[in-house]
Amino acid sequence: MLHNCDARDRWPLLMSQAQVPAPKVSAEFEGELTQLTAGGLRLKEATEASLDGTNRHLAAIFQREKPKAPNEAFEFRIIESDGKTSRTIFKRTDFYFSFTFAGQPNKLNATDINGDGSKEIIVQSSSGGNCWSCNPTEIYQVRNQKTELLAAGPVQKLADLNDDGIQELLITDTRWESYADLSHAASPGAVMVYAWRNAKYVYASRDFAPFYQSEISRLRAAIEEAKSQITAAEYSDEVYVGLSIGLALTYAHAGEAERGLKEMEALLNSNAKSAAQTKQRLVIIDDFRKGESSKKLQQMKYGDPLPL
Repeated sequence: MLHNCDARDRWPLLMSQAQVPAPKVSAEFEGELTQLTAGGLRLKEATEASLDGTNRHLAAIFQREKPKAPNEAFEFRIIESDGKTSRTIFKRTDFYFSFTFAGQPNKLNATDINGDGSKEIIVQSSSGGNCWSCNPTEIYQVRNQKTELLAAGPVQKLADLNDDGIQELLITDTRWESYADLSHAASPGAVMVYAWRNAKYVYASRDFAPFYQSEISRLRAAIEEAKSQITAAEYSDEVYVGLSIGLALTYAHAGEAERGLKEMEALLNSNAKSAAQTKQRLVIIDDFRKGESSKKLQQMKYGDPLPL
C-alpha cells in the first residue's frame, strides 16, 4: 500500500537468511569468539570497524544452538579490542537479528550516518510478531567504551533527503495499524521523517516538503487504482479507504493537516457502492474530526525526540 518492504514484510525475509555461512573475522577478536562459541553460540554475521576512532570493534550476530526461550535464539554483541585483548561491551538477545535491511546488505552500516564523527551500527531485530513495530531497526553508537542506542523503530529507509550528507530516518507511523477493522494489508499508514539534530533524532517531517510532495502524488495514483476495485461487495473498498486515510496522515506529517482531512473527506464521501460502505466512512470522518484520531493527529510535535 504505502510501504516498500517495511516492518510488516521483513519477517519472512529475515528467516530466509538463516543459512548464511559464518563470516571470517580478524585474529584480534578470536579470544572472545572462542569463548562464545564454546558456550553454544554460532557466529552468523559480523561487521568490523573502529566505531569510536580509537579501539577496534566487531559488531556480531550469533545464533544460540539450544536457547532456553525463543527470545534468546539470537544475540547481538559489540566486541571491543585494544589490539591485545577483546571483550564484549554490549549484548542483547531477541528472536532474530540481522545486519541486512529490507532484504539487502546495508551499505551504510559502520559508517557515520549522522555526521557526529562516530560510526554507527545498524541492526534489524525481530520479536517474531506480525506487526509494523515487531521488527524494529536499531542504531547504536560506541563512545568511551559504552554503547548507546540512538534510534529504534520501524525504519523503512535511511535517506539523505536534503543532500547535506546526513541520513534521515524514514519511519512508519504505526498508530493506525488495523484501524476501523480494515485488513492488515489495507491499514492506513504514513512516513514520518526524523532528523539528527543536537545529538538526537527528532521529528522534523515538515522540513522535507519535496519528499512529501512525492509521497502525496504516489498516494493519489494508488487511490485512483483502488477506486476501480470498489463494488457493493463487503471489504471491496478497504484499500481505497486505507489509502485515503493514509493521504490525510501524510499531509498531517507535512504540516498540512487540515488540507489532508478535507481531501480525505472528499474521497470518503465519493465512490461508495453500498449503504454499509457509506456508514463506515461517515464514522471514520467523525473520528478524525472529533474522536480519538483527531487527538492523535495533534500528538506529534515538531522537534520531539524519537521515542526509545
